[in-house]
Amino acid sequence: MVVAADHAAMTTVTHTTAYSLRAGEGERIWIVGDTMSIKASAATTGGSLSLIECEATPGAGPPPHIHANEDEAFYVLDGEFEFLVGDEIVTGGPGTFTFIPRGTVHRFACTGERMGRVLVMFTPGGMDGFFREAGRLASDDGPAPPLDDEEIARTGAAAERHGLRVVTWEGRAPSTA
Repeated sequence: MVVAADHAAMTTVTHTTAYSLRAGEGERIWIVGDTMSIKASAATTGGSLSLIECEATPGAGPPPHIHANEDEAFYVLDGEFEFLVGDEIVTGGPGTFTFIPRGTVHRFACTGERMGRVLVMFTPGGMDGFFREAGRLASDDGPAPPLDDEEIARTGAAAERHGLRVVTWEGRAPSTA
């Protein structure tokens, strides 16, 4: 069991225990057209990291954004992906690893013709809270709904609390993010 304060005060941890999740387990959240399964949260790791398995829809994914508080790393499990890292585009399939230090503009997208899967790790933990606030709990095993104005508004509200800034919504005016 973990006892931790909110994202802003993650140093207040008294105890963390080991745990394991099997394939298909983890809280599932729909966001930006993708399905995120939370494998490790700030609460379950004593604030040290958040680990998300993302089932990515071709062409979906987050807009270019910056994290003020977390480094982010990606490991492609299946499919083809494109990563914007600063002003560089990196592409790759299974086994591709990309590290993005905090403060760096970035985004990712599945570029293949079928669904892809990528592990996304944040250090320190806490971005799982952002996904819960900005996205919505997956109600079934189907694909995530497409991005809409309501999700953009939730993202803007959650972003400020989690040190995230959306650079552009690619054709849509950014909200307060």
